[in-house]
Amino acid sequence: MRAILRRQDTELIVWQGNKDTWHPGRLLSDWGRLPRGFGGPLFCIDKKQPDSSVKEHEKGVRQMEPQAYQKILPDDVWKWKLLEQKFDQVLALYDYQEIRLSVLQDRDEIHKGLAAMQQEGESPRGGTVDIREANPDGTPLSLRPEGTISILHHTAGIHNKGEIHRYYYHGPSFRLDRAGNPVELNHLGVELLGSNKLFTENEVISLGLRILRELGLVDASLKLNSFGCVNCRPAYFEKMNAWLDEHAGEFCQNCLRELHANPFADTSCSRENCLHDTLRGPQITDYICPECRNNLEKVKKIQANLTNSYRVDTHLYKSFAYYNETVFDFVVGRGENELVVGGGGRYDYLSAKITRKRIPAVGFYLDLNAIFDLMERRSLFLAPKVQFAVYICAQSPDMEMMMLHIAQELHSDKIKTVLSAENNSSDAELAKARRHGCDLMIVLRDDNIREGRLLLRNIGREDQSYIPLNQISQSIRIARKSMNKD
Repeated sequence: MRAILRRQDTELIVWQGNKDTWHPGRLLSDWGRLPRGFGGPLFCIDKKQPDSSVKEHEKGVRQMEPQAYQKILPDDVWKWKLLEQKFDQVLALYDYQEIRLSVLQDRDEIHKGLAAMQQEGESPRGGTVDIREANPDGTPLSLRPEGTISILHHTAGIHNKGEIHRYYYHGPSFRLDRAGNPVELNHLGVELLGSNKLFTENEVISLGLRILRELGLVDASLKLNSFGCVNCRPAYFEKMNAWLDEHAGEFCQNCLRELHANPFADTSCSRENCLHDTLRGPQITDYICPECRNNLEKVKKIQANLTNSYRVDTHLYKSFAYYNETVFDFVVGRGENELVVGGGGRYDYLSAKITRKRIPAVGFYLDLNAIFDLMERRSLFLAPKVQFAVYICAQSPDMEMMMLHIAQELHSDKIKTVLSAENNSSDAELAKARRHGCDLMIVLRDDNIREGRLLLRNIGREDQSYIPLNQISQSIRIARKSMNKD
């Protein structure tokens, strides 16, 4: 078994057993979280230093230092902007409104919301990154761990019966992993609130698939399951708890406790002598009521008619049991190379638990870090057209004011400029202009200025001419047109 564990500045590949005989596994954008059943000797390789970082790891011992924050550098910023622009465009077609959530959140409100998302008796699933210093009014603060809680509080304050609210948000979220290390995640969240009609879940499912395909992930498909409703799920929980009691000896005490509280839980257990999960136990689809079964069939039929590829996965579980009826995952790839890049489901009862106002809802998230990495590996980021640019330099002292005036004049014509801060030789300035990808270079010299002109060099053609001091913008526009860069 192999897992790829991501950090912002490196990539660690983990093999189970012999590192020379690995099989492709699931990509994990949430570094440090191994798949269920991942045990045995672990070999980690830092791809940037493959010769120096190969080492065997003891089972169950965390070897990676956490990256508490992410840093996106200029070479990647344009790619992130392109990704964000594409999903903004798709969401606008579906009439979704962007909400920009505060990174600082009321700690008590967040903790109550996270508790409402879990089953009674279930252990917390990752803590919040709390800020020691409270607000001046005494309110304790946390960094935003997710967006649904804030969206529900906002909607509860404005919602009237019969209204539908379509929102989305994206940006960093901060959680503590099971080892207590802070982790920064980057998600897109999409929520449709105010309706329990079947068309709403089909809308958000189709929307999620459309976003992925617009990003170039044309092999995106869907996994479906049903979590049942408040009427039929108790029978499944009762049967599952009986099965867990019968097989108690096959589980560690932690997993047994977690799965008794929530059979859908991902315990992230890696103990060799533990079964880890309930995949061999009863399947919820055998216990859902006729209405839930009929709704699942309708979702399947509608998705098929929309030509969306799907398959029912009766083992598709979500760690949070607040979902009801339809749940789904978005996957890219096939077979052993399959990657889950997001998912969601219907949650009609969560708002009442958190805000005391029942608002039926359905939503999903997309793991933007995983999607970004996938797009990188598939070369889906096409570099934007290089912008026409003019390099401005001086070879005489005290020319700063004139350089700024020229730049300001060119900016009025939407012409990009790069200003030199030094008085270097022509060859040195030309080399800098080339490194910046500039097309033309204006050179300021005292003797030329006294003659009422400036030196203009065409970097690509390697020729030069003089332009009148009072016709700089006009001369640059003419040169740009001759280069077919209008």
